[in-house]
Amino acid sequence: MAHLLRLLGKYRGEIALMAVTLLIGNVLFEIGYRVLQYVTLPDLLFAEVAQRGPLDGASTSYVFDPYTGYRYRPDNEGRRGAPWFSHWRTNNHGHIARADYPQRKPAGEYRIAVVGDSFTAGVTNTVRWTDMLEDRLNGSPDWTASVKGRHTRVINFAVDGMGLIQMTAMARHYVPAFEPDLVVATFVTDDILRRLRFMNLPGQSADRDTLIRAYVKTNYLDAIDWFRLYPELFAATVGHFFGMRPQLPIDPRLLLAYDPAFKFKTRADGIRESAAAVRALVAARPDTLFLHWPMFQELAGWRIAEWDGLMREFLAAVPELSVIAMQPRLEPLLDGKRVKDRADLAGLNVRQLMALPPSGSRSFTAGSSSAISIPPITARRSMPMRWRSFSSREPRKRAANSE
Repeated sequence: MAHLLRLLGKYRGEIALMAVTLLIGNVLFEIGYRVLQYVTLPDLLFAEVAQRGPLDGASTSYVFDPYTGYRYRPDNEGRRGAPWFSHWRTNNHGHIARADYPQRKPAGEYRIAVVGDSFTAGVTNTVRWTDMLEDRLNGSPDWTASVKGRHTRVINFAVDGMGLIQMTAMARHYVPAFEPDLVVATFVTDDILRRLRFMNLPGQSADRDTLIRAYVKTNYLDAIDWFRLYPELFAATVGHFFGMRPQLPIDPRLLLAYDPAFKFKTRADGIRESAAAVRALVAARPDTLFLHWPMFQELAGWRIAEWDGLMREFLAAVPELSVIAMQPRLEPLLDGKRVKDRADLAGLNVRQLMALPPSGSRSFTAGSSSAISIPPITARRSMPMRWRSFSSREPRKRAANSE
């Protein structure tokens, strides 16, 4: 050992020089590799994607859309198995609906357009709340009188998996053609973090090349952090032996093997981009009604670090936005029905609860629920349940038929 230490001391200058040379060499090779990828990767991905058909490896439930990323395929049926056992169909416009209807609003009809995610699309339910709302409004004498005797149609533009950016794009690019009297945007906290992504490739068209480049950029190139402190070259060559996954693989087809990123890289990115999208919608349609729905984790009182303070920060970025918080309205419906109120469900996790049969010894009929008083429905609305803690402004009152 002493001899080895003497040798190291004798040649420490040469060893240090060799180490610095190797380090500089690796850095230069890393920079060169990234520059090469930056220059060539867009065209390589384009060439690979361009030879594929619109449905290669994609879901037949969706179609490509340049504004929202994807929409439902018209005249299509879908099902989901356990634990939902749901069924839905899309109409001639690609909306989840019970029937077809014309795009142009007929005389004597009051239209409510609703944009949202899976909660509103209702792909995990067989009965959609938008359908129930339509039935209730048409059965209300007060509402019918307030819309001057017109029939009310609620049009469901929601698509599962969408975030605020896609919802607002739907509201701006597709909703106006249906001439709605009222636009409702429904969202959950997680929607703030969701980014635009494409589910399918574009079909044959004159601008297909342009659309494919947009597809490649949005789904794959935008997700690459070109300045990440990570040995990309090492990971792309021998890193698989050590379980490493490169952002820049030597074979670009490996990038296409992964689903596009569902969310923004950072919380700040999500807030900034979603706030900009919402601000554009509010500017174009200031009477849009925004409803914030709680996820089941929020209703259960669980702490989700990703969502902590997210709604507060988002509304601070869009101070002109009024939002109705739906959680206070839903809380009374859960009195006596939470897991903590049911001794027979103690110790079960979410998956076990979802796997329970709808009937049997562990019935969900036990427990009492508090009745809640629902005020008469009229076309004029106010927003008493908005996020008061985030703004000192008084709730705005607007006539739904003021268009």
